[in-house]
Amino acid sequence: MRSLRLARNHCTSEHERLVYEGWILYDTGHCEEALSKAEESISIHRSFEAFFLKAYALSDTSLHQESSAYALNNLGSVYIDCEKLDLAADCYMNALNIKHTWAHQGLARVFHLKNQREAAYDEMTRLIEKACNNASAYEKRSEYSDHDMAKSDLAMATQLDPLRTYPYRYRAAGKFLDHGSGYFYPTTL
Repeated sequence: MRSLRLARNHCTSEHERLVYEGWILYDTGHCEEALSKAEESISIHRSFEAFFLKAYALSDTSLHQESSAYALNNLGSVYIDCEKLDLAADCYMNALNIKHTWAHQGLARVFHLKNQREAAYDEMTRLIEKACNNASAYEKRSEYSDHDMAKSDLAMATQLDPLRTYPYRYRAAGKFLDHGSGYFYPTTL
């Protein structure tokens, strides 16, 4: 707490001061006020720190399960950006426990970053089974599978939503590779 106060007193900008005040409020159990400080800071300057505080405060203040699930899912994304994969996985699991279906995609990303490709593929399969509009889930799952399965998933994504562009770009890149360029990076398309 002392270090937060020192940081607040020595920060150089208003939006930083608001974030530090928000964390002080959050640490003393005033989550609603912390959320307000985060939103005020974001209105001045859209910073990672302010969004991080907002995600934390939202996960504690929202009594509505759907809002809590979204907050946990967003916090998981923040943890991934910070390379804290175990904390991200915890957030996604908690979001799944309150029925946030799309948290499967975040959890798959964690598995992929941990080099657990099969687990990532399985997690995306769970999403496909549960999601109503799953063209994007097929598209995303293609990133976690071998070439033949990726082609199958992208064909299904195209069948479900012919306006998605990634499957067409993937196939075009594959044809480019077949013509001897030797360079193909489907995850960068």
